[in-house]
Amino acid sequence: MNTHVVISAGTELLRVPAARLVYIEADGNYSHVVTQDGHRKMVSFQLGQLEDLIADQLGEAGEHFVRLGRKLIINTDYLYSIDISRQSVVLSDCRQFRKELSASREVLTRLKAYVDASILNYDG
Repeated sequence: MNTHVVISAGTELLRVPAARLVYIEADGNYSHVVTQDGHRKMVSFQLGQLEDLIADQLGEAGEHFVRLGRKLIINTDYLYSIDISRQSVVLSDCRQFRKELSASREVLTRLKAYVDASILNYDG
């Protein structure tokens, strides 16, 4: 199983440790890959393509990456808080990195239900 996400297009290659990939944000036909150190790298892939790439490369470990609507893929390992009423989600490593992002109430309601279900199904 891969421990890195490798994004290769044209003359560029981006290789990010999956554990350090915090989120990916759509920007038209491009996407911004954001890592734990706060570095943002624009890649010429749409969010759906990156979603498929993560699933293919990481296998079961790719389940930590969740798509939030049309604009975001987040690594749930960095999920710090969900505030449905404010339509915000905070991603943090509880040390240096902290980023607040906005998402629709519907998407955040589904994310909260997903996390709640994950906690209930956790066996150990």
